[in-house]
Amino acid sequence: MGFEAAPATVTVRFKPGHKYHGAEAQVRGMTIGDYLKATGMDGSQGDDTGKTLARFFESLVSWNLTYQGQPLAPTQDAMQVADQALIRAMNNAWIESLTGVADSDPLPETSASGGISPAPPIPMAPLSESQAS
Repeated sequence: MGFEAAPATVTVRFKPGHKYHGAEAQVRGMTIGDYLKATGMDGSQGDDTGKTLARFFESLVSWNLTYQGQPLAPTQDAMQVADQALIRAMNNAWIESLTGVADSDPLPETSASGGISPAPPIPMAPLSESQAS
């Protein structure tokens, strides 16, 4: 039996106190090929803002946004009416979730704070001159 390797869906949400707290979206992850292309790790320039936002809308599965009291469909047509700062914030949260730990998914309170290492320190004295001639 194999493990399904399709990109996982990511939930984008904002912490309490954030100006967009309450807005949520379900967004598909990226294939490794798309990720390398988007970030420029494939040798290209990577995605500019327009391409990044287009990729966000292509990957958008659902969200809870409304416009003038009506549900706003999760399509590129939403770019014509949705608040640009909100969409950019959602896009940035999506990208952060793909590249590392998102603010909405912090380490638990019980996580170690990274105290002093029990290993002995490495001496930082200058190296002696080579004895080779």
